[in-house]
Amino acid sequence: MNEINNPHDAFFKRNFGDIEIAKDFLKNYLPKNVAQAIDLEHIEKENGSYVDEEFQNVQSDLLWKTKINNNEGYIYILFEHKSYKDKKVIFQLLKYMLKIWEEKYDKTKNKIPIIIPIVVYHGETIWNIETNLINLIEGVKDIPEGMKRYIPSYEYEIYDFSPKSKAKIAGEAYTRLVIEVMRSAFEKDKERFYKAFKLMVELTNKMQDKEKADEVFEICLKYLLDTKDDIEIEEMEKVAKEESVERGELIMSIAEKLREEGIKKGIEKGIEKGKLEGEKETLINLLKVKYGKDLTKELEEKIRKASEEKINKLMEKFFEITLDELKEILK
Repeated sequence: MNEINNPHDAFFKRNFGDIEIAKDFLKNYLPKNVAQAIDLEHIEKENGSYVDEEFQNVQSDLLWKTKINNNEGYIYILFEHKSYKDKKVIFQLLKYMLKIWEEKYDKTKNKIPIIIPIVVYHGETIWNIETNLINLIEGVKDIPEGMKRYIPSYEYEIYDFSPKSKAKIAGEAYTRLVIEVMRSAFEKDKERFYKAFKLMVELTNKMQDKEKADEVFEICLKYLLDTKDDIEIEEMEKVAKEESVERGELIMSIAEKLREEGIKKGIEKGIEKGKLEGEKETLINLLKVKYGKDLTKELEEKIRKASEEKINKLMEKFFEITLDELKEILK
Protein backbone atom coordinates (compact mmCIF):
# COMPACT_ATOMS: atom_id res chain seq x y z
CA MET A 1 0.00 0.00 0.00
CA ASN A 2 1.35 3.43 -0.90
CA GLU A 3 2.45 5.61 1.99
CA ILE A 4 0.45 8.72 2.76
CA ASN A 5 2.65 11.41 1.27
CA ASN A 6 0.89 14.76 1.59
CA PRO A 7 -1.84 16.54 3.61
CA HIS A 8 -4.54 16.12 0.93
CA ASP A 9 -3.87 12.40 0.63
CA ALA A 10 -3.78 11.93 4.40
CA PHE A 11 -7.02 13.86 4.93
CA PHE A 12 -8.88 12.01 2.18
CA LYS A 13 -7.83 8.54 3.29
CA ARG A 14 -8.40 9.26 6.97
CA ASN A 15 -11.96 10.50 6.39
CA PHE A 16 -13.29 8.87 3.21
CA GLY A 17 -11.66 5.67 4.47
CA ASP A 18 -14.02 5.78 7.47
CA ILE A 19 -16.80 3.29 6.77
CA GLU A 20 -19.52 5.53 8.24
CA ILE A 21 -18.49 8.48 6.04
CA ALA A 22 -18.23 6.22 2.99
CA LYS A 23 -21.75 4.82 3.52
CA ASP A 24 -23.23 8.26 4.24
CA PHE A 25 -21.49 9.84 1.24
CA LEU A 26 -22.58 7.14 -1.22
CA LYS A 27 -26.15 7.15 0.11
CA ASN A 28 -26.48 10.92 -0.29
CA TYR A 29 -24.52 11.54 -3.49
CA LEU A 30 -24.95 8.60 -5.84
CA PRO A 31 -28.01 8.68 -8.13
CA LYS A 32 -30.91 7.10 -6.21
CA ASN A 33 -31.36 4.16 -8.60
CA VAL A 34 -27.63 3.37 -8.31
CA ALA A 35 -27.54 3.69 -4.51
CA GLN A 36 -30.59 1.39 -4.25
CA ALA A 37 -28.75 -1.33 -6.20
CA ILE A 38 -25.77 -1.25 -3.82
CA ASP A 39 -25.61 -3.08 -0.52
CA LEU A 40 -24.36 -0.11 1.50
CA GLU A 41 -24.72 -1.95 4.80
CA HIS A 42 -22.04 -4.45 3.88
CA ILE A 43 -19.20 -2.60 2.23
CA GLU A 44 -15.57 -3.21 3.07
CA LYS A 45 -12.44 -1.30 2.21
CA GLU A 46 -9.84 -2.94 -0.02
CA ASN A 47 -6.12 -2.46 0.55
CA GLY A 48 -3.82 -0.91 -1.99
CA SER A 49 -3.77 1.95 -4.47
CA TYR A 50 -4.02 1.95 -8.24
CA VAL A 51 -2.74 5.47 -8.91
CA ASP A 52 0.32 5.69 -11.17
CA GLU A 53 3.49 6.70 -9.33
CA GLU A 54 3.80 9.93 -11.33
CA PHE A 55 0.38 11.11 -10.09
CA GLN A 56 0.64 10.09 -6.43
CA ASN A 57 1.27 13.67 -5.30
CA VAL A 58 -1.93 14.94 -6.94
CA GLN A 59 -4.29 11.95 -6.80
CA SER A 60 -5.46 9.55 -4.07
CA ASP A 61 -7.83 6.62 -4.28
CA LEU A 62 -9.97 4.21 -2.31
CA LEU A 63 -11.64 0.99 -3.42
CA TRP A 64 -14.74 -0.32 -1.64
CA LYS A 65 -16.03 -3.87 -2.15
CA THR A 66 -19.76 -4.61 -1.89
CA LYS A 67 -22.69 -6.33 -3.59
CA ILE A 68 -24.23 -4.56 -6.58
CA ASN A 69 -27.43 -6.17 -7.89
CA ASN A 70 -26.53 -9.19 -5.72
CA ASN A 71 -23.18 -9.69 -7.48
CA GLU A 72 -19.70 -8.76 -6.34
CA GLY A 73 -19.01 -5.16 -7.26
CA TYR A 74 -16.72 -2.26 -6.44
CA ILE A 75 -16.89 1.47 -5.88
CA TYR A 76 -13.70 3.25 -6.88
CA ILE A 77 -13.19 6.79 -5.57
CA LEU A 78 -10.45 8.90 -7.12
CA PHE A 79 -9.60 12.09 -5.23
CA GLU A 80 -8.21 14.86 -7.43
CA HIS A 81 -6.27 17.28 -5.25
CA LYS A 82 -4.67 19.31 -7.99
CA SER A 83 -5.53 23.00 -7.74
CA TYR A 84 -6.78 22.77 -11.35
CA LYS A 85 -9.01 20.42 -13.32
CA ASP A 86 -7.24 17.87 -15.51
CA LYS A 87 -8.94 16.98 -18.81
CA LYS A 88 -6.96 13.73 -19.01
CA VAL A 89 -8.34 12.31 -15.76
CA ILE A 90 -10.88 10.34 -17.79
CA PHE A 91 -8.00 8.30 -19.27
CA GLN A 92 -6.16 7.93 -15.96
CA LEU A 93 -9.35 6.72 -14.27
CA LEU A 94 -9.96 4.14 -17.00
CA LYS A 95 -6.38 2.91 -16.62
CA TYR A 96 -6.90 2.43 -12.87
CA MET A 97 -10.15 0.57 -13.52
CA LEU A 98 -8.33 -1.76 -15.91
CA LYS A 99 -5.80 -2.51 -13.16
CA ILE A 100 -8.68 -3.41 -10.83
CA TRP A 101 -10.30 -5.66 -13.44
CA GLU A 102 -7.02 -7.46 -14.09
CA GLU A 103 -6.72 -8.07 -10.35
CA LYS A 104 -10.36 -9.10 -9.77
CA TYR A 105 -10.83 -11.16 -12.96
CA ASP A 106 -12.65 -14.42 -12.18
CA LYS A 107 -10.88 -17.17 -14.19
CA THR A 108 -13.55 -19.74 -13.40
CA LYS A 109 -16.49 -17.66 -14.63
CA ASN A 110 -14.47 -15.64 -17.13
CA LYS A 111 -16.15 -12.53 -15.72
CA ILE A 112 -15.15 -9.17 -14.28
CA PRO A 113 -17.07 -7.20 -11.61
CA ILE A 114 -18.86 -3.93 -12.15
CA ILE A 115 -16.96 -0.87 -10.97
CA ILE A 116 -18.72 2.42 -10.21
CA PRO A 117 -16.10 5.14 -10.81
CA ILE A 118 -16.29 8.36 -8.80
CA VAL A 119 -14.09 11.46 -8.95
CA VAL A 120 -14.01 13.83 -5.97
CA TYR A 121 -12.48 17.21 -6.78
CA HIS A 122 -11.91 20.41 -4.78
CA GLY A 123 -9.57 22.58 -6.87
CA GLU A 124 -9.72 26.30 -7.55
CA THR A 125 -11.86 26.15 -10.71
CA ILE A 126 -15.21 24.50 -11.44
CA TRP A 127 -15.13 21.00 -12.98
CA ASN A 128 -16.77 21.53 -16.37
CA ILE A 129 -15.04 18.90 -18.49
CA GLU A 130 -16.34 15.78 -20.23
CA THR A 131 -17.22 12.78 -18.05
CA ASN A 132 -18.24 10.36 -20.84
CA LEU A 133 -15.44 8.81 -22.89
CA ILE A 134 -17.40 8.35 -26.10
CA ASN A 135 -18.08 12.08 -26.33
CA LEU A 136 -14.34 12.70 -26.71
CA ILE A 137 -14.23 10.81 -30.01
CA GLU A 138 -13.94 13.39 -32.77
CA GLY A 139 -16.98 13.38 -35.06
CA VAL A 140 -18.80 10.81 -32.91
CA LYS A 141 -22.22 12.22 -33.85
CA ASP A 142 -21.61 11.44 -37.51
CA ILE A 143 -20.20 7.95 -36.99
CA PRO A 144 -22.56 5.20 -38.26
CA GLU A 145 -24.20 3.24 -35.43
CA GLY A 146 -22.56 0.04 -36.65
CA MET A 147 -19.12 1.55 -36.11
CA LYS A 148 -19.78 2.69 -32.53
CA ARG A 149 -19.31 -0.87 -31.32
CA TYR A 150 -15.57 -0.36 -31.84
CA ILE A 151 -15.53 2.54 -29.40
CA PRO A 152 -15.07 1.83 -25.69
CA SER A 153 -17.32 3.99 -23.56
CA TYR A 154 -17.79 4.64 -19.88
CA GLU A 155 -18.88 7.52 -17.68
CA TYR A 156 -17.79 8.53 -14.20
CA GLU A 157 -19.60 10.38 -11.44
CA ILE A 158 -18.03 13.74 -10.59
CA TYR A 159 -18.47 15.47 -7.25
CA ASP A 160 -17.12 18.99 -7.49
CA PHE A 161 -16.41 20.56 -4.11
CA SER A 162 -14.35 23.47 -5.42
CA PRO A 163 -14.94 26.86 -3.72
CA LYS A 164 -16.94 28.22 -6.68
CA SER A 165 -19.07 25.11 -7.13
CA LYS A 166 -22.72 25.40 -6.18
CA ALA A 167 -22.92 21.70 -5.32
CA LYS A 168 -25.20 21.09 -2.36
CA ILE A 169 -23.50 19.51 0.62
CA ALA A 170 -25.58 16.71 2.12
CA GLY A 171 -25.30 13.95 4.70
CA GLU A 172 -24.65 13.62 8.41
CA ALA A 173 -22.69 16.28 10.31
CA TYR A 174 -19.37 14.39 10.03
CA THR A 175 -19.68 13.97 6.25
CA ARG A 176 -20.69 17.59 5.72
CA LEU A 177 -17.84 18.79 7.93
CA VAL A 178 -15.24 16.88 5.91
CA ILE A 179 -16.59 18.19 2.61
CA GLU A 180 -16.75 21.78 3.91
CA VAL A 181 -13.11 21.50 4.95
CA MET A 182 -12.12 20.12 1.53
CA ARG A 183 -14.04 22.92 -0.20
CA SER A 184 -12.29 25.56 1.92
CA ALA A 185 -8.76 24.29 1.25
CA PHE A 186 -8.53 26.29 -2.00
CA GLU A 187 -10.77 29.19 -0.92
CA LYS A 188 -8.97 32.49 -1.63
CA ASP A 189 -11.64 34.86 -0.28
CA LYS A 190 -10.97 35.34 3.46
CA GLU A 191 -14.51 36.42 4.30
CA ARG A 192 -15.98 33.31 2.65
CA PHE A 193 -13.35 31.12 4.33
CA TYR A 194 -14.14 32.32 7.86
CA LYS A 195 -17.87 32.05 7.15
CA ALA A 196 -17.27 28.44 6.10
CA PHE A 197 -15.10 27.88 9.16
CA LYS A 198 -17.95 29.00 11.40
CA LEU A 199 -20.13 26.37 9.73
CA MET A 200 -17.39 23.78 10.36
CA VAL A 201 -17.51 24.56 14.07
CA GLU A 202 -21.33 24.27 14.05
CA LEU A 203 -21.14 20.89 12.31
CA THR A 204 -18.52 19.64 14.79
CA ASN A 205 -20.83 20.59 17.65
CA LYS A 206 -23.65 18.59 16.03
CA MET A 207 -21.66 15.34 16.09
CA GLN A 208 -23.10 12.95 18.67
CA ASP A 209 -19.79 11.40 19.74
CA LYS A 210 -18.02 14.32 21.48
CA GLU A 211 -14.69 12.50 21.79
CA LYS A 212 -14.68 11.76 18.07
CA ALA A 213 -15.81 15.34 17.37
CA ASP A 214 -12.69 16.70 19.08
CA GLU A 215 -10.50 14.24 17.21
CA VAL A 216 -12.05 15.08 13.84
CA PHE A 217 -11.91 18.83 14.52
CA GLU A 218 -8.18 18.57 15.26
CA ILE A 219 -7.60 16.60 12.04
CA CYS A 220 -9.55 19.20 10.03
CA LEU A 221 -7.72 22.12 11.62
CA LYS A 222 -4.30 20.54 11.01
CA TYR A 223 -5.25 19.90 7.40
CA LEU A 224 -6.26 23.53 6.84
CA LEU A 225 -3.10 24.83 8.53
CA ASP A 226 -1.00 22.48 6.38
CA THR A 227 -2.64 23.47 3.10
CA LYS A 228 -3.36 27.19 3.54
CA ASP A 229 -0.74 29.85 4.23
CA ASP A 230 -3.18 32.75 4.73
CA ILE A 231 -4.93 31.49 7.89
CA GLU A 232 -4.92 33.68 11.00
CA ILE A 233 -5.12 31.51 14.12
CA GLU A 234 -6.45 34.39 16.24
CA GLU A 235 -9.30 34.99 13.78
CA MET A 236 -10.16 31.29 13.75
CA GLU A 237 -10.21 31.29 17.55
CA LYS A 238 -12.52 34.31 17.55
CA VAL A 239 -14.91 32.73 15.03
CA ALA A 240 -14.90 29.41 16.89
CA LYS A 241 -15.62 31.01 20.27
CA GLU A 242 -18.80 32.57 18.85
CA GLU A 243 -20.12 29.01 18.58
CA SER A 244 -18.17 27.27 21.34
CA VAL A 245 -15.67 28.62 23.89
CA GLU A 246 -14.33 25.10 24.31
CA ARG A 247 -13.71 24.79 20.56
CA GLY A 248 -11.91 28.14 20.48
CA GLU A 249 -9.60 27.07 23.29
CA LEU A 250 -8.95 23.80 21.48
CA ILE A 251 -7.78 25.76 18.42
CA MET A 252 -5.07 27.52 20.42
CA SER A 253 -4.02 24.23 22.00
CA ILE A 254 -3.72 22.58 18.58
CA ALA A 255 -1.86 25.58 17.14
CA GLU A 256 0.68 25.44 19.98
CA LYS A 257 1.15 21.71 19.42
CA LEU A 258 1.79 22.33 15.71
CA ARG A 259 4.31 25.06 16.53
CA GLU A 260 6.19 22.66 18.79
CA GLU A 261 6.12 20.00 16.07
CA GLY A 262 7.44 22.58 13.61
CA ILE A 263 10.39 23.35 15.89
CA LYS A 264 11.07 19.64 16.37
CA LYS A 265 10.98 19.03 12.61
CA GLY A 266 13.29 21.98 12.08
CA ILE A 267 15.81 20.55 14.54
CA GLU A 268 15.60 17.07 12.97
CA LYS A 269 15.91 18.54 9.50
CA GLY A 270 18.86 20.58 10.70
CA ILE A 271 20.69 17.57 12.10
CA GLU A 272 20.32 15.86 8.73
CA LYS A 273 21.74 18.85 6.86
CA GLY A 274 24.79 19.42 9.07
CA LYS A 275 25.66 21.68 11.99
CA LEU A 276 25.50 25.18 10.45
CA GLU A 277 22.59 24.43 8.14
CA GLY A 278 20.86 22.74 11.06
CA GLU A 279 21.29 25.79 13.28
CA LYS A 280 19.80 27.97 10.53
CA GLU A 281 16.68 25.78 10.17
CA THR A 282 16.28 25.59 13.95
CA LEU A 283 16.62 29.36 14.24
CA ILE A 284 14.03 29.95 11.49
CA ASN A 285 11.50 27.67 13.22
CA LEU A 286 12.10 29.33 16.59
CA LEU A 287 11.70 32.79 15.06
CA LYS A 288 8.46 31.68 13.35
CA VAL A 289 7.07 30.87 16.78
CA LYS A 290 8.31 34.19 18.18
CA TYR A 291 7.30 36.53 15.35
CA GLY A 292 4.66 34.60 13.39
CA LYS A 293 3.89 36.17 10.00
CA ASP A 294 6.31 39.05 10.67
CA LEU A 295 9.11 36.65 9.86
CA THR A 296 8.85 37.07 6.09
CA LYS A 297 10.13 34.69 3.41
CA GLU A 298 12.75 37.33 2.61
CA LEU A 299 14.08 37.22 6.20
CA GLU A 300 14.09 33.41 6.12
CA GLU A 301 16.27 33.46 3.00
CA LYS A 302 18.64 35.97 4.58
CA ILE A 303 19.05 33.65 7.57
CA ARG A 304 19.82 30.71 5.27
CA LYS A 305 22.50 32.79 3.49
CA ALA A 306 23.93 34.32 6.68
CA SER A 307 27.48 33.63 7.86
CA GLU A 308 28.26 31.41 10.83
CA GLU A 309 29.21 34.52 12.83
CA LYS A 310 25.80 36.13 12.28
CA ILE A 311 23.96 32.89 13.11
CA ASN A 312 25.88 32.52 16.38
CA LYS A 313 25.07 36.13 17.27
CA LEU A 314 21.36 35.59 16.60
CA MET A 315 21.29 32.38 18.66
CA GLU A 316 23.01 34.11 21.60
CA LYS A 317 20.56 37.06 21.55
CA PHE A 318 17.45 35.05 20.60
CA PHE A 319 15.33 35.75 23.69
CA GLU A 320 15.88 39.52 23.86
CA ILE A 321 16.33 40.36 20.17
CA THR A 322 13.69 42.57 18.54
CA LEU A 323 12.51 42.26 14.95
CA ASP A 324 14.33 45.50 14.02
CA GLU A 325 17.56 44.20 15.56
CA LEU A 326 17.14 40.94 13.65
CA LYS A 327 16.83 42.88 10.37
CA GLU A 328 19.88 44.98 11.27
CA ILE A 329 22.09 41.95 11.94
CA LEU A 330 21.00 40.30 8.68
CA LYS A 331 21.89 43.33 6.52
